[in-house]
Amino acid sequence: MRILILMRHAKAVRPHEADSDKARGLTGRGRRDSAAAGAAMEDAGLKPALALVSTAQRTRETAEHGLQNFALETRYEEALYHAAPEGIWDAFSASDAESVVIVGHNPGIGELVTMLVHQAHDGSKLAREFSGHFPTAAFAAFEVKGDLMRAAGPRLIAAWKPVRDRDD
Repeated sequence: MRILILMRHAKAVRPHEADSDKARGLTGRGRRDSAAAGAAMEDAGLKPALALVSTAQRTRETAEHGLQNFALETRYEEALYHAAPEGIWDAFSASDAESVVIVGHNPGIGELVTMLVHQAHDGSKLAREFSGHFPTAAFAAFEVKGDLMRAAGPRLIAAWKPVRDRDD
């Protein structure tokens, strides 16, 4: 069984505050929320061995601040920049690490969380909170069986979101 941790980048500066979408860095709140998410992963007993991170500045900074306490390999992947759920799943499937954290973007990362929660038939309050809305700096961790997304047999094992989950 493998562990897949899906994490959305933290709060980024507004588009007009950067030279391009890819150059948008984190706000102060984003840096704080990233660190809090990393602490919550540790508290949940998660131990990612590999981080797959979109090449955007905000995802790179989220990984830097949120995953700093983990001994892991980090790979920056252009294919994760605004990837669809299937592309994110493919990146996970192509890796061989037992525990992988993927730092990416909505809507793809949130849609994959919703799909996996639905497949898990998890009706818990926590699972319902993440279906259809995956806020900045949030993460959801799943135990996954198998290699095909349809047959993954996922089980939500941990999740976290900042207290302030507005995207303003």
